[in-house]
Amino acid sequence: MQLVEDFVRVGKALSDPTRVRILACLSVRDLCVCELVHLMELGQPAVSRHLGILKDCGLIEDVREGKYVNYRLRRPARGAFGEAVVRGLLENHRDDPDLRDLMARALDVDRERL
Repeated sequence: MQLVEDFVRVGKALSDPTRVRILACLSVRDLCVCELVHLMELGQPAVSRHLGILKDCGLIEDVREGKYVNYRLRRPARGAFGEAVVRGLLENHRDDPDLRDLMARALDVDRERL
């Protein structure tokens, strides 16, 4: 039954394109909320809400680094389905030009310049 619950939890989390975009950014490197706000072009409360959903389903985790809280992909992601989703995203991002561009921008974002 746990596999079904993981599937449903991750499926619900990925039902929003913004959360998929956040995962794509985090597949490139760890990012703080301010960097994700810049990349997603959304307000801080919205980005934080999306991060909370991704964290609750076990796809990401947060790590404190000085005054920043960085978010990163949880490896391995909690549950077999979560791990398959993360692996698929990492392997297939080249097929989507928008994700490819977003991931390139994530490499260059600098919290000190925001």
